[in-house]
Amino acid sequence: MGKQLIQLFCVIFAIFYVKQISANQNDITLKQLVLGGKEEFHLRILEAIPENGQITTGSNDAENVIIEFFDYKCGYCVKMHPELIDIAEKRDDTKIVFLQLPILSEFSAKLSRLVLAANYQDKGFELHNAILTQKGSITEEKVAKIIEELEIDTKKIKEDLNRTEIEDSLHLTSFIAQAIGVRGTPAVFINNEFNPGYVPKDIVEKLLK
Repeated sequence: MGKQLIQLFCVIFAIFYVKQISANQNDITLKQLVLGGKEEFHLRILEAIPENGQITTGSNDAENVIIEFFDYKCGYCVKMHPELIDIAEKRDDTKIVFLQLPILSEFSAKLSRLVLAANYQDKGFELHNAILTQKGSITEEKVAKIIEELEIDTKKIKEDLNRTEIEDSLHLTSFIAQAIGVRGTPAVFINNEFNPGYVPKDIVEKLLK
């Protein structure tokens, strides 16, 4: 309980930190974080990060919520991705939320921005999934081909890449990750249980309700 309180106040500090650098943040308040209706800490993280800063699949009303902090160049993230998708496809009571934490390369950061920009066309998850299920190393040429195949409006995605909300979301996600002790990717919340590192599919399933 004490650890979760420390984590909660770290998230509160993160919200106010990022609000100082941008006026375009979500309007979550201190009262909502501390006294809000959602008791579980992992759900308060999702309250703190704007919707367009999250890549999701599954029902918003799902009983189970899995949150993964990930990087597109992380081998274990690539390994874990199809396992999480398989769980989401087989269970309608489970929602997966992917939070961008591009810490391994500038190319990772570029991919993160592209996917968040695609979110403004409701194509964020599709692009995210296609990138992580590509055979071999992902390249700019492959990404361009994926964007074309998904019929993503290239003019609009270029415009949306300039949105300040994208950088704000990346900064906020990074700050929250550091505040709660994320030291690398993947880092996973399975409901309210935090798991640093890769979590095998059978363990994930055991931790679901």
